[in-house]
Amino acid sequence: MLRSSELFHLWKRQVFLRNRHEEFTALLSRTRAPSGIYMIGCAKEIVYIGQSNRLQWRSIESLGNIYHRVSDTSLTWSVAFAPCAYEEMDERESTAIRAYAPKFNTSIPSVGKSSGRMPVIVGFASVFQDQSDHGDTFHPDNLSLQMDLAEANETPPWSAGRNLMPASKPLRTEQLFSLQEPTPSNRSRRSQFRPTLRRRTISPAAKSKQMKTVFNYKDLEIQINERVPQVAEEHSIEFDWLATGYGKTIASGTEFDKAMAATNAMEACDKYLSQPYRFKINLCDDGSVVTRDGEYIGTWETDEYDVISFIPNGESEPLYSQMWMGPLCKRIADWHEATSGEPIGD
Repeated sequence: MLRSSELFHLWKRQVFLRNRHEEFTALLSRTRAPSGIYMIGCAKEIVYIGQSNRLQWRSIESLGNIYHRVSDTSLTWSVAFAPCAYEEMDERESTAIRAYAPKFNTSIPSVGKSSGRMPVIVGFASVFQDQSDHGDTFHPDNLSLQMDLAEANETPPWSAGRNLMPASKPLRTEQLFSLQEPTPSNRSRRSQFRPTLRRRTISPAAKSKQMKTVFNYKDLEIQINERVPQVAEEHSIEFDWLATGYGKTIASGTEFDKAMAATNAMEACDKYLSQPYRFKINLCDDGSVVTRDGEYIGTWETDEYDVISFIPNGESEPLYSQMWMGPLCKRIADWHEATSGEPIGD
């Protein structure tokens, strides 16, 4: 992880002459994995994909190299991280470069591995503070469009490199990954980047091997369990995803694609966080106390000892006082349900 002093000097050496966006600083801080894939976006497209065992450091260095090759300073810039094991980096970078054909990737680590697993993006952010947004580079629609354009390009930028596959050698067609499900209009291309699914019969005695991936997304936790049956016959891999936070399960599901599982989990987290009142009892910034149903039931305040007090609507004295917010909110919820005779909505 980059120390603040290292980040300061590294940023200064790139001569951006622009301040770093707080979203990007937060992304750098919460990305703990040292190795993986980084993607640099400009406007609405991915312009460079790289790998490193110093993910944060190298992404800023690459950004500095590319930024000065684009003359239009009004364009938005963004960076995405997809941590992975060191031994997976060639495969995931090669597959992503082939899928998106970024303009500044003039070579590919391994064409032979470029039909493998896609990187799983766990977070992305705007780069510069003066940007109004991150340009939607990593919006699913823009990723899909870039994939379509890459497939139609007979001479992608990466083909200029030396690492080209002999024409007689077929692409690997086993377990493949993509960020999106195919649509009827682009099913032919998407079939190259989806898992190859096969029917399988597993005896009751067969046990499944599970590999778990856990990461934080906007202060919520996402778990992805990769279930691989330990049998010799042909099989498919399933990915169970679970999003949790604030002591509760937010959403869960199952996909045949790890990237899609991560995307669905993050979308579920975004939907949950977009709700104005996520908890049974919400202590709002304006001092009001509101239920999940949107009902105003009183106000809250703190004293010089940080003790939190709840004053019901129409009253002048606190009904409950508590040092900790969680127990206080539970007491308020129990009180409101008892006095109203109705449960607060789930």
